[in-house]
Amino acid sequence: MKLRHTKFKYVFLAIDIVILTVSFFMSLRIIMPDFWSISSEKYLFCLHYIAFCLLLVTIYIFCFRFNNLYKRKTVTTRYRHFVLILKALFGGTIVIVLLMILTNFEYFKLYGKDLIANIFIFNLVLFMIFRACFSKNIYKFLAEKKISLIKVLIVGGDKAGKYVAKELQHDPFADFEIVGFLDDYKEKGEKIIGQFNNMGNLSDLDTIVHKHDVDEILIAIDHAPYDRLIRIVETCLQTERSVKIYSDLLHVIDEKMDVEHYSSIPVISLTQKPLNAPDWDEKRILDIVLSSITLMILSPMFLAVAVGIKLSSKGPVIFKQKRFGKNGRPFDFYKFRSMHVRNSDSRHKHYVQNFIKKNGRCETDDIKVFKITDDPRVFKFGKFIRKTSIDEFPQFFNVIKGDMSLVGPRPCLGYEWECYEDWHKNRLNILPGCTGLWQALGRSSVTFEEMVILDLYYISNMTLWMDLKIVLQTFPVIFLGKGGH
Repeated sequence: MKLRHTKFKYVFLAIDIVILTVSFFMSLRIIMPDFWSISSEKYLFCLHYIAFCLLLVTIYIFCFRFNNLYKRKTVTTRYRHFVLILKALFGGTIVIVLLMILTNFEYFKLYGKDLIANIFIFNLVLFMIFRACFSKNIYKFLAEKKISLIKVLIVGGDKAGKYVAKELQHDPFADFEIVGFLDDYKEKGEKIIGQFNNMGNLSDLDTIVHKHDVDEILIAIDHAPYDRLIRIVETCLQTERSVKIYSDLLHVIDEKMDVEHYSSIPVISLTQKPLNAPDWDEKRILDIVLSSITLMILSPMFLAVAVGIKLSSKGPVIFKQKRFGKNGRPFDFYKFRSMHVRNSDSRHKHYVQNFIKKNGRCETDDIKVFKITDDPRVFKFGKFIRKTSIDEFPQFFNVIKGDMSLVGPRPCLGYEWECYEDWHKNRLNILPGCTGLWQALGRSSVTFEEMVILDLYYISNMTLWMDLKIVLQTFPVIFLGKGGH
């Protein structure tokens, strides 16, 4: 895939590495004025601090990326940039302090606390100058020199496509060059807007992309059915160019996630992630390792929960249920039991089938996804473990067995699968997960179709980095009980 459109990110990454390194050695000079004279005689002493500098830079870059400091909409603003830099620096500093206390508390007391304090101050000053104040100028310079020029082909020639074209042409940073439009429902050569005509239809996509050396395909289509939109996306991804989409149908991603913006347009990035890519094997290895460690750490809590369930209600501690996983394959799904035994699921079945068939349009606002609020089948302790998602923890056994992953779409029940349309079933092209985008970004506050869209977005864009962000974002949702029923 072509990476010309990401060059500005590498420029800012280089700036950050230089600033972090300079801050470290300036602080070291203040705390230890004779550092270089000692280093000239003791090479291991010098290597120790160089390794510490590399670790520090890595942690801060991690925090910068986590706070979206390499996104176009961040580097082209000032106030937002300032706030995110503060968050990233505070977060990175806290991690470094904790690591130093845990690994070498004596050094922390003697030198560490002063060194870190000085590093933080230098970082704050330098990043405020070179990042918050001058990042817009740096980006504009890159755009004017056409270093980060993006050649864009717009798929869709109606209202949305024309709106996108106008916004890109009037973008204050002007690093977009519109190649033209492509629309299945217009004649080839038909005028779209300004000097741009329709260049053809989707069958011509590959030819047009290579002929005009397109960097990015931007899909902008009004009110298209989901299944058609998905087919268009799949066709565009086959070109191995960067694919982005602007559509009212995907508003949930814009609302729930920190997406990129071109001028005032929220655009959603999509990538081609083959289901046989090495990334999925790496993900599986990480699942097994982390699940095994987690089960060992949480074993005392498992015992406490088991006692709580036994004291609250008669019946087994673990609830086992048939669920549908990857490619519709059934498996035994484990949870801590939170309901009284011998309960009928007819109420839940009727609601879910009705909810899916209505495509997420529900008459009441307090019922979302597949959970019923104030369910009389749930006992008191069960409400607590459901609210905090503790009832989900036995799914780590499902992960080790290979039925599930730590992160992915949630598995579904048989009567849910029967109601799925073909495009809905694509959400289970991979192993289902213990957590996913909809849990981390709102859990029960998303509708059925929004959940499917978030799952398909995850499948298309899965990386270990995204998994880490989802896991980290899930923790506060669990402990605050946000959206859980």
